[in-house]
Amino acid sequence: MKDYTDKIQSAQYAIDELSIPVVRITKEIGVIPLVGEVDTHRAQILMENALKQGDAYKLRWLIIDLSVVPIIDTMVSDQLFKVVAALKLIGIGVVLSGIRPEISLTMVQLGVKLSDIVTFNSLYRALDYANSQMQ
Repeated sequence: MKDYTDKIQSAQYAIDELSIPVVRITKEIGVIPLVGEVDTHRAQILMENALKQGDAYKLRWLIIDLSVVPIIDTMVSDQLFKVVAALKLIGIGVVLSGIRPEISLTMVQLGVKLSDIVTFNSLYRALDYANSQMQ
């Protein structure tokens, strides 16, 4: 039974690691494409992967793409703020991309303030911005 439990935990760890990858786009720019709902567990993995991989890759910018996140609630926005703050502490700039009209409406209705975070509606524009900051 212990072997079975260990295998399940190992498989869950692998799934978690693959569910929130840091994709290196250029030498100093990475992207985290979030897919699906972000719960407390996935938010913790987001924090761990962003910090670990951002530092390992020596990134200067990390784009967190929310294009296919179906809903942003207060918990998700709070977790995003924590990830952004932690990344800034280690010298990595953060851009949020994929902010769709319905997501922006929900965030405004929830009173979420993104004044300190650069946001774009598309990954293309976010990448263009990060590239422009590298020069």
